[in-house]
Amino acid sequence: MNVKDAILDASVTLLKDKGIAALTQPQVAKAAGIKQSHLTYYFPTRADLLLGVAEHSISVTMAQVGARLRDKPEPATIASVVADLMISGIPPRLIIGLIVAADAEPGIRQSLAKFIKTVRERMRDVLSSAGLTASASAVLLFHATIVGLAVMHQARLSPESADDIKDGVAAILRLLAPPAIEEKTA
Repeated sequence: MNVKDAILDASVTLLKDKGIAALTQPQVAKAAGIKQSHLTYYFPTRADLLLGVAEHSISVTMAQVGARLRDKPEPATIASVVADLMISGIPPRLIIGLIVAADAEPGIRQSLAKFIKTVRERMRDVLSSAGLTASASAVLLFHATIVGLAVMHQARLSPESADDIKDGVAAILRLLAPPAIEEKTA
């Protein structure tokens, strides 16, 4: 494993175990078993680290979704993977952390905007591969729904809020299913 991957893996583990506050350069460097100067070579600021972890997480996740869809290309597969991901808390915690960081460092918003664009492009591909509506407005609706559900779950962290994610993701995917073509009977 190279140094950058070790940093990203350690960051994801810290995020899962201790939350967004644990993603400081000293803590990540310690968890990755490297000097902080090595970390700052790849991620000069905390914001760069947060963006790197977000991009890494989305890449890994989209690869997993793609692999599962190749085996079983249907909305239920997307629903399962997305719900598990949102319940894990990694994407919503990263987004919330980046939004807070952007308050202090407004330049982050440009990188965040590019990141969101990339996420939506990947979501479009995932929805399309499952035969779902993948228009720009459909992707926006899907993205907004899962982010909203995930943030609400992070606020409550309860079995009920986890169920809300599962139910909400399944519901939005049903809404994005193309209308059934009825056969005409003669």
